[in-house]
Amino acid sequence: MRKLLLPASILLLLFLAIVVNIYVLRRELHQFYLSVVREETARVKSVVEGTIAGGGDPVEALYSYMKESKLLKGATFRLEGREIPIPGSDISSNYYRETVKLKPFTFTLYFNFSLLDELNKHLTYIFFSLLIFSSLFTFVTAWIVKEYFRKQLFYERERQERERLESINLVIHSLIHEVKNRLNTLRLLSYRMGTVCSGDTCKDYLRKLKSEVDNLGNYLEETADLRRPISLKKTKASSVSLVENAVSKFGDLLSSRGIGLKTDVENVQLNVDPEKIISALVDLIKNSFEAFENNGKGEKLIKVLGKREGRFYAFYVMDSGGELPKTDIFKPFYSTKEKGFGLGLYNVKRIVEAHGGKVSAYTEGGWTVFKISVPLS
Repeated sequence: MRKLLLPASILLLLFLAIVVNIYVLRRELHQFYLSVVREETARVKSVVEGTIAGGGDPVEALYSYMKESKLLKGATFRLEGREIPIPGSDISSNYYRETVKLKPFTFTLYFNFSLLDELNKHLTYIFFSLLIFSSLFTFVTAWIVKEYFRKQLFYERERQERERLESINLVIHSLIHEVKNRLNTLRLLSYRMGTVCSGDTCKDYLRKLKSEVDNLGNYLEETADLRRPISLKKTKASSVSLVENAVSKFGDLLSSRGIGLKTDVENVQLNVDPEKIISALVDLIKNSFEAFENNGKGEKLIKVLGKREGRFYAFYVMDSGGELPKTDIFKPFYSTKEKGFGLGLYNVKRIVEAHGGKVSAYTEGGWTVFKISVPLS
């Protein structure tokens, strides 16, 4: 707003200068007309005085003078208490009047100021036209300046955000490089363990370990560059199986923390990337789980719902763990947790939008609701 102060002050000074000039012009026009009328009055007085001194008829002389004058439109004379108009006089209450006393007569002269009135009207029209034009010009100029600075601010924030993402991306690349080395070690260990492991339970655990290591490796590959679009491997998947797989990741963790979990899912075959959708649901359930760690008051319950909504299928992950922050929680590297990295919800948004869907978060009836919608077809 301070940047708008200088141009606004200049516009205000220009407008005030125009107003003052119009006022001065009207005043000078009025003074000019008054000076002309006084000169005309002086000439009338001189003519009448000369006529009286020469023994002529002052009324006849004034009548003759009035016929030749462009300003003097009428006259009356007072004699013995009577107001007598001069023949041919045009007398109106709108006319300007001057009084000339020449004993025993008192003449009242009527001058037409209609031209001055017209000029004043034109000046008034000009004033209001300038007022409207100046207001519109000021509004448009202020809007243009505001838009300019808004865009400049937007570009500056975008540049800062880009630099911030570049810096964080560099850190992520370094971390991913180290994590990949550890994953390769885990793959090698799981392979060696498989050569000596016996029994179905052991092999089942190894299979799960390999699956998790592979999934983590794939996730790291896609997180390596957040600007790169997510690649999908779509296939037919049951909405119920997607939710069951996501919930199974938590095992007994929820019950050990006293957190209840309820599911109510309409079974529909969806054309999605199962691993990506499960990953998004896991991130949302994990987010709800962590909300209870920050706010342990009241009932601890997580609901996972699924149902058709028009051309979309909607998954709802709801918890009673608190309120949403008044910021864009799906923004990358934004986190309300002390040790949070701010990629969980951003990852959910990327996955859902890659499927052509939408993601949203809101509070309703004491519940914090995260909703993801994916197209049915």
